Amino acid sequence: MKNAVKVLCFTIAFIILGTGFLVGYIKWNQSDFFYTDGTDSGTVIITGYSGESMDIEIPDSIKGKKVTKIDGCAFEESEITSVKIGKNVTYIGKSAFRNCTSLESVDFNDKLLTLDDSSFEGCTALKEVVLPKKVEKIGGSAFNGCESLEKFELESQDNFIVKDGVLYSADMKTLYMALPYADIGDFVCPDSLETISDYAFYKCKSLTSFKFSDKIKIVPYAAFYGCTGLTELDIPDSVTEIKAVITADSGIKKVTVPASVKIINESAFINGEGETDTELVIRTTKNSKADRYAQQKEMKIEYIK
Repeated sequence: MKNAVKVLCFTIAFIILGTGFLVGYIKWNQSDFFYTDGTDSGTVIITGYSGESMDIEIPDSIKGKKVTKIDGCAFEESEITSVKIGKNVTYIGKSAFRNCTSLESVDFNDKLLTLDDSSFEGCTALKEVVLPKKVEKIGGSAFNGCESLEKFELESQDNFIVKDGVLYSADMKTLYMALPYADIGDFVCPDSLETISDYAFYKCKSLTSFKFSDKIKIVPYAAFYGCTGLTELDIPDSVTEIKAVITADSGIKKVTVPASVKIINESAFINGEGETDTELVIRTTKNSKADRYAQQKEMKIEYIK
């Protein structure tokens, strides 16, 4: 009888311990996040979210592997309202939180290095951004369309600086973006400026005139998209290339293009419907690349000497 009782007790204890282990194992392996193995051993990349809570915390690790990246489009157009970035995340991918229109707050970690293009674009409820010290790269369109943004703060100015509502590299050689709340008016590039990011003045309706520095070589993609207050654009002799969609949905009626420009994207001067803006006047010299381009596209041409 005593042996039977011992066996019964042992069996019950085994079941309890086994159940506890199983529950723990399931909990350890269960996650509200979709993920894939990272490029570095022992790391994972968040690729999506299946949980019910709209206030989310990116985990530090999953199944014992560090979460180091949030993949492109991982949370795009989701209804999340807040996010806390896990302590091991160094990279937030392209369009990762794009058009999360209910997202009100983001708590970044102190290891973050990169915010890629459009990472928080269209987050119309986001009011405040505080970037940690180590951030090294910010895509030009990272916060485009964040129309409720009232505060943009840098914990350090080692890599970036904000001046008159515009985000630059600390050495003032790269212009990343005009912040959504910036009142730009007549803008003059710093003499030191060499590079302008894609989408830099995206839908910046307060921009009324723009003067390039003489170190700029490329007019970037969609740099003046939706700038309805900008009526003319005078491109300097330093520029050799014009990328796509630079005047779409803007107020630009005339663009001066020097002979120094040798490359013009096929979609450089399209309108909001995606067609060549035949009402746009191209001011240029005869037989230049811009001249041949405008003739081919049947655009208006005004010759300059």
